[in-house]
Amino acid sequence: MKKNELVHLHALLATIAEDYVERGVAAREDFEPYRELGITPMTLTASRDRHEEAVMALLRVLAARSAGEPTARPELVEG
Repeated sequence: MKKNELVHLHALLATIAEDYVERGVAAREDFEPYRELGITPMTLTASRDRHEEAVMALLRVLAARSAGEPTARPELVEG
């Protein structure tokens, strides 16, 4: 996947994460591992690898919450 495609995916997942928080599916704290990375979809100077790391962090939390797991701590989600 090209960097611009990955950044687009990152933006879409960030939007879904906000929706999860607004609907009460997830708490803001669930996304702390993602926020600790310091990479957002608007961090265009970040490398492709850093965006991929952020995307994977978002996916772990979103997958855990979508599965209805009581915690979204990434270390508890295999991947």
